Amino acid sequence: MEEVTIIDRDVLKVISADTRIDILKILSEGDRNPSFISKKLHKSDATIIEHLEALQKAGLVKKVETSGRKWVFYTLTERGKGIISSKNRRLVIILGISLLSLFGGIANLLVPIQTGSKDFAERGLTIAQNLTAPTASQVSSQAFPAVSVLLFAVFFIGIAYYSKKKGYF
Repeated sequence: MEEVTIIDRDVLKVISADTRIDILKILSEGDRNPSFISKKLHKSDATIIEHLEALQKAGLVKKVETSGRKWVFYTLTERGKGIISSKNRRLVIILGISLLSLFGGIANLLVPIQTGSKDFAERGLTIAQNLTAPTASQVSSQAFPAVSVLLFAVFFIGIAYYSKKKGYF
């Protein structure tokens, strides 16, 4: 069973800053010290430590001090992991739907080819010769490109959204 992360007003206020979200993303990759985070985000050490203290107060990160070493590391708590993982899960779902749309669009375009181009061409010729309204099967065969275009549009929109959220552009 999946654990649900409850976000209260204080946590919402803390994660409303982009820098804090970026810190959570970095910490999702593993334990990090403030110096590493500041270099990665191009911010001063003091600024990063201030953000880390706010995240620690909200219970999203914890400070890990090892005896005999001067380095201090920060790591995500279970609550912090819950916040980060739910966003990643949403992106994985969007990416999955996008890929299914791509495969559906390709499959939809291939159906007339697999049924035989002669069959598809004969239907068009029959309509032209009789000058009658097309039957339901003739209309559905003409709907293939429209459905494929819609599925391809879903694919490209999903990929663009995923890429933007991941920071690829």
